[in-house]
Amino acid sequence: MRVEFGRLVDWVEGRLPEDEARAVEEQVARADSRTLADVAWLRKFVKATDNAVLESPPREVRDALIARFEAYANGQRTPGLLKRVLASLTFESDLRPAVGLRTAGAQQARRQLVYSAGAFDVVLNLRSRVPDENLVLDGQVLPREDQELKPFSVQLLYGGTELGLTATDELGSFALRDIPPGVYDIVLSTDEEEISIAPVDLSA
Repeated sequence: MRVEFGRLVDWVEGRLPEDEARAVEEQVARADSRTLADVAWLRKFVKATDNAVLESPPREVRDALIARFEAYANGQRTPGLLKRVLASLTFESDLRPAVGLRTAGAQQARRQLVYSAGAFDVVLNLRSRVPDENLVLDGQVLPREDQELKPFSVQLLYGGTELGLTATDELGSFALRDIPPGVYDIVLSTDEEEISIAPVDLSA
């Protein structure tokens, strides 16, 4: 039996009413190996982030995100006009560098990934923490040529469920901390553009 991932998240984090939680527990008892692997990973994630303190984005970035959400909620965004870009990997520090490499403060990172996404490059720097070996992900959005850099919201997704959310600062930098190793999707978005990086193997 396969249990829907979002429902597993609510169950592991204790957000379900008692009767629904009991039903999910019974389903998990009969679940397939993939579901059991998801449950084990979610429990590890919850334990790793239980005492984590999430950093708030700068006030101007926070205000921009609130305004963007309110515009979306009020139907001010015109459907179908969002430009979607699938980023392509152009450099990985474990492999040979690609032509036209762009870096951003990678000297102290254990691993670096650089993605090309139309008018932007996205740099990801990964470090593992001691002793739990969870990861710190520092990143930066770099505009090409005369492209204007706008604030991006940054989502970390696992199995289609959001497990992390932050925003870039005025330099295009962002950070996500206490990330258990795993394969994730990363989505960066503005009012007009969405950059998808998927799948990303986040393991230092």
